[in-house]
Amino acid sequence: MSDLFSSVDPLVIRSAGTLLDENGEVYPVVRVDARHRPELRHMVSVVAVEGVGDLATFAELCLGDRGRRAVRLVSRLTTPVGESWSIDFVLPGFEDLLRLAAECGGLVVSFLVEGRDDDEWLGLNLDGDALLPLLT
Repeated sequence: MSDLFSSVDPLVIRSAGTLLDENGEVYPVVRVDARHRPELRHMVSVVAVEGVGDLATFAELCLGDRGRRAVRLVSRLTTPVGESWSIDFVLPGFEDLLRLAAECGGLVVSFLVEGRDDDEWLGLNLDGDALLPLLT
């Protein structure tokens, strides 16, 4: 297991589940608490709404909360500004959600942000072939 991005404090998962789009497709969704990261509010809005930015997301194994094995998704925005965040999915517990994310090639993240009644939403593209081996 690596822990390449231990300096990036993971966002806390508040809930996880699925959503159904207008075409009947099911997508995995995770709601994270980003209230302690006010800089993410604007960044998520710029990427999601305006479609601006170079955003890459990858997965690695790490030691999550209380030293438990976890899959850490790390997202890095390189333009127009440099910003990153991570989410730890503790194993066992999130395997089904992550398998669905691998099959779909993505994950929808809902960011709970300070000063907003509604969340900021962002779709992340994932490499399912790289994610699946981390679940075994």
